[in-house]
Amino acid sequence: MPKLKRATLAEQAYEELRSQIVSGRLPAGQRLLAEQLAGELLISQTPVKEAIAMLERDGLVEGTARRSSIVRRFTPAAIEEIFEARMLVELDAIAKGIAAGRATPEFVARLRAIFDAHMTEVAKQSDEALVDAIRLDREFHELIVQLGANDTIASWHRVIQRQTQTIRNFTLKSYTLERTRQEHSAIVEAVAEGDAEQAVSALKAHLAASRDAMMSRAPEDFPVRA
Repeated sequence: MPKLKRATLAEQAYEELRSQIVSGRLPAGQRLLAEQLAGELLISQTPVKEAIAMLERDGLVEGTARRSSIVRRFTPAAIEEIFEARMLVELDAIAKGIAAGRATPEFVARLRAIFDAHMTEVAKQSDEALVDAIRLDREFHELIVQLGANDTIASWHRVIQRQTQTIRNFTLKSYTLERTRQEHSAIVEAVAEGDAEQAVSALKAHLAASRDAMMSRAPEDFPVRA
């Protein structure tokens, strides 16, 4: 792992650890030991501790009674809450954005380009491409939220998105390509047609299906790994 620049050590450590958590390289229940992580990142423990505090703020890490931190284990109740929040934000944004005329041809082209790139990466069936596919999936939903034209809500939604992807920890075997293709395509076409009612319906169905899929494999009791 390359040595980090001193100017923003805590921020860079945060970005690296967040990436490892979202990708599943640091799985749910994994203990985060500042001394060990500092050695891997080739920095001191202080910025690592600051980075862990930032991750706790984002809801990706949780403290324990022993004053240590672990990668958060999402219960079914937490998954329900996260998707309830996502539905409130995303459904409102897509409905308001279309009604306000913000779903322009340029916007639709951007949304369609992300969708096409997403499908291309998943079809490659490699672990490297899957990382890009998950990132593009996140970008697809973040772009939808931009229709709401509310930067504060969009920033909050990005945190919720990271939590969602921490729950997923997708593998090539578990990634539901065909369902995602059909559901994202339905959303794109509804937005392209300017049909707010159909867009809301398609997005709601997609989020509900994603929630149910995650609930079916919710990691309630992951062992804590040393």
